[in-house]
Amino acid sequence: MRHETPAPSAPAPAAASPALAAFKRAIAAELAARYPLSAARCEQRGGPLLDQTSHAVRWNWPFMVTTARASGASIEELGGARLHDYWQGHYANVLGHNPPLVRDALAATLADGRGLQTGMLHEVEHELAELLTQRTGTETLRFTTSGALGTFYAVLIARAATGRTRILKAAGGWHGSQPFGLKGVSPRAGRFDHLESEGLPGSTGADLDLVGYNDVESLERAFARDGGQFACLLLEPWLGAGGGIAATPEFLRAARRLTEQHGALLLCDEIIAGFRFRAGDVSALYGVEPDLLILGKVIGGGMPVAAVAGRRKLLELCSRASKRVKFEGGTYSAHELSMVAGLTMVRHLVANERTVYAGLAARGARLREGLERIAAELAVPAWISGWPNEAVAGSSLAFVRFGAERGGRPERPEQMVGPGAAHPHVDDDLLRAVLLLEGVSAHNGLGGASLAHTDADLDATLAGYRRALLRLREAGLFAR
Repeated sequence: MRHETPAPSAPAPAAASPALAAFKRAIAAELAARYPLSAARCEQRGGPLLDQTSHAVRWNWPFMVTTARASGASIEELGGARLHDYWQGHYANVLGHNPPLVRDALAATLADGRGLQTGMLHEVEHELAELLTQRTGTETLRFTTSGALGTFYAVLIARAATGRTRILKAAGGWHGSQPFGLKGVSPRAGRFDHLESEGLPGSTGADLDLVGYNDVESLERAFARDGGQFACLLLEPWLGAGGGIAATPEFLRAARRLTEQHGALLLCDEIIAGFRFRAGDVSALYGVEPDLLILGKVIGGGMPVAAVAGRRKLLELCSRASKRVKFEGGTYSAHELSMVAGLTMVRHLVANERTVYAGLAARGARLREGLERIAAELAVPAWISGWPNEAVAGSSLAFVRFGAERGGRPERPEQMVGPGAAHPHVDDDLLRAVLLLEGVSAHNGLGGASLAHTDADLDATLAGYRRALLRLREAGLFAR
């Protein structure tokens, strides 16, 4: 996986069969009839707003359902339809949408004459930093506004600290739209090793090497070959966009052992995983302490927050005294309202850790087991991920992909998104569209349960999922 290929133009999609084209026309028409206000609004948005949205993943074929309001387990569409939602703020909302405790804290801050940008210090930044470092066993941290910036700054620190330029990352991992992550995210022509964007620095392809996720032998070969040249290994202990797959204990512990042996840093991207499985980092459940830990999503309580935490000696490269790494913050870094929301959320998770995470795990298990039953009953080749393992006892995630002839519980991203794994007709876009007709808002096949999802919500979701798969099967899309 060492050698990169240039980023060619995306190949033209294969021509759809007449039956598939007719099915998609019928689904598009039904969606437009079901959600006419959203359909009309998306047409209007396409003028001033590029691609109708500033975040690509929020768009879906044939148009986006637009949210009027959101509460708990559901969103309400412009026309008033209620949808069971499992995207939940890009997996940030473990308590559900707009939890009252966070909303009330924000309202009280604004009523007190605080909250909007002042450009000055405020006390809550220190309070959240202190709590996060205590819960993750790190020495110090610096806040920023997005996970992409967090992973970018972490790699800058690693390169400065080691004097090396090459980065090893796990294939299938998504670390945001920043140069040190834009290789080996999605498969193309049977390979993961292409660049994901034009316009990158000319050295990007040579600087980024790939290793197979949960492939200890691949990891060992990479370090045996070039270990003395790697500044860092960048990986997600719980893979997000690549399939919702947990790292095996053997893989994550080998990552820690090999980076230490070869003088590289271990960077754990826990933007999704941090505070989702426990009131702290998931790496600790493996007995692994990364050199730098990148956090986001859950720690913001629904507001934009990310952080790079770790050993003080490393982060001091960004200090006023050193100035070796220009991780100096942006205008909205540690915005007071974001800090208030984050502190309120994290305090609640810490105080209620046992009940919150047991409840999330139970909901995730109910969804995954129900999906497996439905797939088996309908003879649908579904890959269902999000399962816990011997290190992580429970999980609220349930991702689904469809293969051509097989299914199961994946251990590597290739089984979810890799060459030969993807179904020729039923991709995430089509599945999301059909699920919307059944009252379910899904991403990555389904997504993540929140504590706000009730048993009734979960049962209704599984019933809707079954109806959606029946539609697809009756259209002949799962025929071998």
